Amino acid sequence: MTLYPRILLIGALAGVALSGRAEDGLTQTTVSFYAGGKPVGGMIFAIGAKAELSAQANHVDSDATSRHLTGNVQARLIPDGGQSFILFGEDVVFSKAPISAERAKAVRDLEAMAATDQLYRGRSVQGDLTPEEWQQQTAIDVANTKRLAEIIDAFGWPGLRFAGAASQTAFLVVQHADHDTQRKYLPLLRDAVQRGDARGNNLALLEDRIRIADGKPQIYGSQLGGTPLQFEPIEDEAHVDERRRAIGLPPMAEYAEMFGLTYTPVH
Repeated sequence: MTLYPRILLIGALAGVALSGRAEDGLTQTTVSFYAGGKPVGGMIFAIGAKAELSAQANHVDSDATSRHLTGNVQARLIPDGGQSFILFGEDVVFSKAPISAERAKAVRDLEAMAATDQLYRGRSVQGDLTPEEWQQQTAIDVANTKRLAEIIDAFGWPGLRFAGAASQTAFLVVQHADHDTQRKYLPLLRDAVQRGDARGNNLALLEDRIRIADGKPQIYGSQLGGTPLQFEPIEDEAHVDERRRAIGLPPMAEYAEMFGLTYTPVH
């Protein structure tokens, strides 16, 4: 028997307009790609974002919040007010999940922290700010750290699946927090990277920064210092590129080029 593709049209997959109380009815749309039953990639739309979707596939399973398409999946997605783009694959899930008011506020707060984290320190690459400016930035850092702690206590580490692009702000806040706070949240960031919910370079920077501050050699080779500029000591340097590759980082030689340096691998 010949199996013909079934056509599925989904209108306004994420199209829930705000009305009544500010957070009522908010949803978040995600697109997930699978291989062998395991997620291998995806897309996360901003909370409350609207999108129109038309798709076809050999087989479709659906419920109130998701559409699971398998076999020659082809879809056209049109974000609200944006240009359409095409998705294709063999196993794709489109889902629309309700978002609580607390989670929506947490994501908005993370988004706001991105600007305040750089309010003063972002003005100078060299960090040559006045004592008063650093005092203001430090007060902001303390407030951001306190709010991030509240978010983590309520939801766990705010990774990509939770906060989308705003997940990067969580790392920035921890990176600029005190040493004890960095050590406290390092395991959470490490776990998030292992499950593909955070960026590997963030883990490398934080892990290495903590080890250097503790007087230990770094693991991933992300930290440089001194005049002339050079890499801080690296533990088991002969295998550093293996560790970097395991979390999605380029080899040391390529990383060194970013700083105008030449790196000679250790064997």
